Amino acid sequence: MISFSSRIVAAMKPYFDGLLRQDAQTGELYMYDDELGDRASCCTTGAVAAFYACEGKLNGNEEGLDIAKALVREVRRRQLPSGGFGQPFYVKKGEPEVVDIAEVGAIADSLYYVHRATGSETAKESLIHAVEYLLTQVASHNPAVILKRPGERFDVLNGNMYAAHTFGRAYELSGNPVYLEKVRQIFRHLADRFGKNEPGWWPYIENWDGSVVMGNSVLYQATIVGLAHSALPLLDEAMRERWEKVSAEAMDTMLEAIKQPPSEATEAPWWTRDWSNGWELYLAFWRSCDPNVRQLGRARFEEAAADLAERGVARFRPTIGNPDPDRTPVTTTFRKAAGFAGMVANMAFESGL
Repeated sequence: MISFSSRIVAAMKPYFDGLLRQDAQTGELYMYDDELGDRASCCTTGAVAAFYACEGKLNGNEEGLDIAKALVREVRRRQLPSGGFGQPFYVKKGEPEVVDIAEVGAIADSLYYVHRATGSETAKESLIHAVEYLLTQVASHNPAVILKRPGERFDVLNGNMYAAHTFGRAYELSGNPVYLEKVRQIFRHLADRFGKNEPGWWPYIENWDGSVVMGNSVLYQATIVGLAHSALPLLDEAMRERWEKVSAEAMDTMLEAIKQPPSEATEAPWWTRDWSNGWELYLAFWRSCDPNVRQLGRARFEEAAADLAERGVARFRPTIGNPDPDRTPVTTTFRKAAGFAGMVANMAFESGL
């Protein structure tokens, strides 16, 4: 993974360098998302911070580490007073950004590893502030359910794993037992819900009574399986063994599903029907304990590297269009590129960088 990461860093650094901007008033660095026409989201900025931290470590380059720390300061400045992060995608013009815990879960590893790699206390502070926000979003009827967005009246199952992953990373940095208990509660809840509506699946969203709001999603199921990996050492032995059985069955379901193109039965959310760029899926494969599945993940990342060498960042151009011109884009090339680059950086750190 270290060698692979070096190739990705070399290929993508010119793209990110070209989107670095300096605030005219403060002199601080930020990332510009050209298709969004604005500063990049906090989540994608965090991903690029991890990318530069990885570049700095790989090349013995203090500049990369300094850029990573500067971008984390940008994230912390723009973090909401609540601790959450705004999501600027698919927002009606003139309306405030959506607050979604997916942004917290997706930035957790980046903040964690930037802190580990650079010593940035700002990264740690931002992560702890974010996890304290999650505690304000615990559903009143179930302490293991974390509301994906404020005021929601249903259970978004992959959102719970985003929260568990973040609680786990925050526990590693703080030792706060409240965070550890949340990790364990959420894992129990997700294990209990697996296969309740359809064998081998977590649906994307359930009502409080357990009925389905929106059905199966390969990518969101992969998010649950893949993000669980970092928190497994925090579980007791019985729960860890139970989770290993659940995740193995979930993996088998995904492997069978991707033999055919996405459909309502396997990818109900229309905005996620882009498995070729759904890196959560290949991260889940890469983290599998099954060597054959792990090889599928490695092979897909290698394909992406070859495609990147041939086409550049154009290979991250979204294939899902924006159906509403009065809203900001559903996603952008920068968002896809940053997500991939940040994931590769965090995989390198996970591998021992």
